[in-house]
Formats: sequence, C-alpha cells, structure tokens
Amino acid sequence: MVIKRFSVSKRQRVVKHQRVVKYQKGISLIEVLVAALVFGVGIVGFAALQLKSVRQVEGTYSRSQAMSIAQDLIERTKANTAPTARAFYLKATSWSGSLSNPGDCLHTDSAPDINDACTPEKMAQSDVYEVRSSLDDLISNGKINLANCDELLCVTVAWDQTDIASCDQEAFSNGERESTANCVRVEFIP
Repeated sequence: MVIKRFSVSKRQRVVKHQRVVKYQKGISLIEVLVAALVFGVGIVGFAALQLKSVRQVEGTYSRSQAMSIAQDLIERTKANTAPTARAFYLKATSWSGSLSNPGDCLHTDSAPDINDACTPEKMAQSDVYEVRSSLDDLISNGKINLANCDELLCVTVAWDQTDIASCDQEAFSNGERESTANCVRVEFIP
C-alpha cells in the first residue's frame, strides 16, 4: 500500500497568504473600539487614584497644621499661668463667636510706660485672638477649644464638618481607625 502525501507547494502558500493580506488593509473598527475602551478604563483608574491621593495630601496637611496650632496654644497656655488667664482660656465663649482684636500686649516700637502694662487676662485675650486667627488662615472651617480633661488640659482642633464635641480619635477596631473625624486632640499637663 502506498501512502500519498499531499503537499502544498511554496508557491501555493505564498498565493494563499497574498489573498489574506489583500483583503486586510489596516485595522478594523472593532479593534479600534476595544483599544479605546482599554485605554479609557486605564485613564479612569488613574484619575481615581490621583483624586484619592489629593484628598490624602489635603487631610495630611490639615492634620499637620492642626498639630502646629495646638502646640502653639499649649505653649501660650504654659507661659501664662495666672488664674485669671487660665479662666479665660477655659471659657467656652473664648473659642467661639465673633473674633475681635483685643489690642496688642507687646510694644516694640517705643519704650513702654506704666500704662502699657499687659495683664495676664489681656495676654490671654491676645493669645486666643492670635491662635484663632492662625486657625482661620490655615485650616478651612477650623474650630479649636481648650478644656479640662481629668487632671490634664486638652486642646482639640477640628476642621471640615467635624465639631469639637464629636471629635472621637479613639474609635479603633482590629488595629484600624474607624473614625472619620477630622480632628486632633492633644492632652498636656498644665
């Protein structure tokens, strides 16, 4: 028995390939649409990543500024320890309501005289004004408060939609922070 082999000559293969190439002269519309879809999905994913990154940077900036403002208030409070000043610092109305400049306690342009004396309460008023002015300049919709926390004092700085009363930094579960509060609470020894 003889087995015949069918073989395709080289010439026949070239002719067949030329026929296929003859009918395909570029890319099809479907290929273009699929490529555009893949590219679009990639761009949308990148844009979402950028948006999340910008929000994280903004949150980090606000938290950093809040810590700086809290530290400034702590230093001012520790420098002015008079009972009248402490009472003014702890008064809730000192940290809310309209902001009015109490005048300057420091005179650097001329030699002060006896009438330029700055009382501890006047210094506390000036401190509150300067801290609240810094807060308004650095953090959008910022709020600040100084309050007693057991035997310590607490400075709370909140921003965005978070109120001072709803500042909960201790909501943790499984090592992850559950709280969405935009605030910082710093405790210190007076």
